[in-house]
This record gives sequence, structure tokens and C-alpha cells, in this order.
Amino acid sequence: MLAVTNRFYVAEEYEEEFLATFDSSMDYLEQRDGFVRFHVLTPADDDTDVFVALTFWESREDFESWTSSEAFQESHSEETPDGMFTGPPEIEIHEVETVHEP
Repeated sequence: MLAVTNRFYVAEEYEEEFLATFDSSMDYLEQRDGFVRFHVLTPADDDTDVFVALTFWESREDFESWTSSEAFQESHSEETPDGMFTGPPEIEIHEVETVHEP
């Protein structure tokens, strides 16, 4: 399984608008082969502006198929307001080695 994190640096006045963008894109993701689940992580402390989009995929090929698809382009086509982000997004890709669940 593959875990993909995308860190977004969001200006405080745009936090709600930023979070709302994920609601409209879920239909695209849920229909993709290999998509496992999606989480949005919000800052637990007031001293950070980092939000994390975390997706899980059955394989790297499934993730790459998603990012090269028309559906991906459509889901990311909305213009973002100037000033929404305080820095560029940062993506990380990891293989999931172990999972422990109760």
C-alpha cells in the first residue's frame, strides 16, 4: 500500500475555504481504481498553518494513474485566491510497511 501526503501552508483567513475544496473533489477520488482512503489533517496547535491531505492507494501505479487522469485535472482546476497559501505545497510518498489496528 502507498501513502501520499501533501502538506499545504494555508493562511488563517482561508482555512474554511481550503477545507471545502476537498468536499467537491471526493467524487473523483472515490471512483478511482486502487483508491483506499483519504484524510485531511488540520493543525492541532495554533502556531502552525500546515494542513495535510493524506491518501492511501493500493499501489504506486494506481496513484500515478490518478495524477495523470483527466479527473485529477478537473478536480484541481479551481482557481485559488491570491494569498490562500503561505508557501508551496510539499508532497511525500511512502510505502506502508506495517499497519496496526485494534
